[in-house]
Formats: sequence, C-alpha cells, structure tokens
Amino acid sequence: MEEAPAAKLTCRESDVVRLLAWGLSNRLIARRLDISEKTVKNHLSSIYFKTGATGRTQAALYARHAGLTGPGQAAPSAPAPAGPALTARERGVLRLLAWGLSNRLIARRLDISEKTVKNHLSSIYFKTGAADRTQAALYAQHAGLLAS
Repeated sequence: MEEAPAAKLTCRESDVVRLLAWGLSNRLIARRLDISEKTVKNHLSSIYFKTGATGRTQAALYARHAGLTGPGQAAPSAPAPAGPALTARERGVLRLLAWGLSNRLIARRLDISEKTVKNHLSSIYFKTGAADRTQAALYAQHAGLLAS
C-alpha cells in the first residue's frame, strides 16, 4: 500500500474511512452519515484509489496510521483488545490477514489448507471479539502483531 497524504481525501471520504476503521459495515456507515450504501461504495472506491489500498482492511489500517480515527474517540464495534491468548499459528494467520492476504494465499504461505485457515480465523474472531476480517486486522495492529 502506498503512502498518500490524508489531505487528498475529501471531508466525506475522511468520514467514511474513519467509520470503516471503526469496523462498521457499508450499511452502518450509510446510516451514520445519512447517505446511500451506493454512495458509500463510491467513496470507498475513491479512497482505495487515493490511498493505494486494495480493500477495506488496508483502507482501515491506512486511516489508523494516518490518524484519521482521532485520539480518544470511542470506536463502536471495535474488537476488544483483551481476551484469551492467541496461539502462535493464530498469530501467524492474523498477521498475514492484516497484511491483506486472502485465505488462499495465507494457506499457501503457511502450507496449510484453506479450511484450516478458516478454522483459525473463526477462533481468532471468537477470541478477539472481531466480527470480520477488518476488525481482526485492526486488532492485530492494536496488539502489535504487524511489527514481526
């Protein structure tokens, strides 16, 4: 993902990417901003292009890195940082997921089946309180799993 200055985003795009970084779905972003889901998708396409992100996870991580989530703001639907410890394999899967790899690429990289990756992800979601890949990736960033 390329580093693009946050100033390139419009105010509305900044609002969309901030809510995305909180882990909200397109539907919830649309409701929160009183716009249509189609408009959210259009903003996300523009955000991906401007930031060099290839998907929601990278855009959310970009927002966190660029400080678009704001200090001290509550994060509705954000995964809880506390919880049972992840196994070494789960941390490896989570790290690769946070880097933006698909289940297929994670499986190839770790020499395991895609079904095993899905099982690890289910366990990761349960342990971290994440509802989806984006929230799990944000958890990985918050927990410092991306450094290694």
